[in-house]
Amino acid sequence: MAVTAQAGTIGFGPQPGMGTLATTWHRHRATLVDLAVVDPTQEGAPEVGGLPVVTFPYKTGPMVQGGLTIQPRFIDTLGWLLYGLMGDVASAESPGSSGLYNHTFKMLAADPTFVPWMSFRKHIPRKDNAVASDLGEIYKDCKVLGFTLQLPNEQPLTARVDVLGREFAEDYAPDAWTWDNTFEHWESIPVACAVGGFLKIDGEELPIVSANVGFQNVPLDPRQEKVYGSPYLEDVTIIQRRMVYDMTVKWNNPDLYAKVRTGTTTGTAWSAAPLTASFQVKAVSSIDIAGETEPYSLTIDADEAFMSQVGGITLAGNQAVMMRFTGTALEATNYASFTLRNQVASYAWPTS
Repeated sequence: MAVTAQAGTIGFGPQPGMGTLATTWHRHRATLVDLAVVDPTQEGAPEVGGLPVVTFPYKTGPMVQGGLTIQPRFIDTLGWLLYGLMGDVASAESPGSSGLYNHTFKMLAADPTFVPWMSFRKHIPRKDNAVASDLGEIYKDCKVLGFTLQLPNEQPLTARVDVLGREFAEDYAPDAWTWDNTFEHWESIPVACAVGGFLKIDGEELPIVSANVGFQNVPLDPRQEKVYGSPYLEDVTIIQRRMVYDMTVKWNNPDLYAKVRTGTTTGTAWSAAPLTASFQVKAVSSIDIAGETEPYSLTIDADEAFMSQVGGITLAGNQAVMMRFTGTALEATNYASFTLRNQVASYAWPTS
């Protein structure tokens, strides 16, 4: 019989530093987990002598690569992934509330390239309930390379988390693993139809049909990280950070199109100046926070981002008129931030 993935588990935890495995572990439901060990075996160069065939194989060294696709819960656990993505957080109780907190995840001001180390672990389920066949994999010295939030127009929102790590270990008794949380319930999953969600450019809400917004931590090429005499990456060095977006917008009037082409809503001639503006996305749950009269929420902000139109305006029979734009955040006081609103008092990254 086939082994189904339903009983599998993916979890993660903050590391106090490189080389030190996490001691607190959080789990989150996922629709896809492809975080795994990459362990390539290569063919040696052709040699003279003997048959005209491959004569030897060799390995180049392992690393941890891939990620997970989730329907994000805003209750608690997502905050650890956002902290691992951005590197810093400011938490404060919301004024006038009792027990509501805003957690703003952003780049560390003292070191904008800083991305903290995390541990991940994956429980691969058994066949025929045979505990002896369980397999766990523990991934150490990982960094979150990307977080992309997908905004459909009639489904739950999903998020893709991408990871790169240095080391792994096999564990043949993952049933003994303990977790610091239970799986969070569905009430805090953001959905597209919930009132309060929006995407705004320069403070103006746009009629979005679909969109995605992501933050990327671009790593140094692994071939430049490896050193002679070691199979592992020496480090995971972040060389660039960027927030990007892609959105499809209903055509309500020519204002946005005209601003991109000409610089103003009434322009008639092409402008050499790219259109830049503030960018904001808000996602909310369909159910209010327990004991409150508002939903869980995640708000993504950038002070300034440029807009670039993909293609022109297409007119097609029996189809709506649409526009598609992409863009990237630009250097600003608040380059990019993620604000999670829930009932967790703080996210404290361990230091020892």
